[in-house]
Amino acid sequence: MEQTRKLLERVGLPGQRLQMINISSAMAGQFAFAAAELTAEVQRLGPSPLRSLRPFGRPKGAAAKGGPGSLPAEVVEQAQAADG
Repeated sequence: MEQTRKLLERVGLPGQRLQMINISSAMAGQFAFAAAELTAEVQRLGPSPLRSLRPFGRPKGAAAKGGPGSLPAEVVEQAQAADG
């Protein structure tokens, strides 16, 4: 989970957007509580910063399959800087 959170942060998403909850089917009350908490957290975080991008992270008019413009330039620069 921690590695995936770090990856999300590298592309400009807060790590809190990734959560995992392990609940048995026999725990209906706890499931309802967890679902309500998760809903509140999603509302608190608001829309995804990537929401304005087209599917697969492509801005309108960008080439398909990882062509130029597949990610915002600042995201690519941050990732390259993090890689050293």
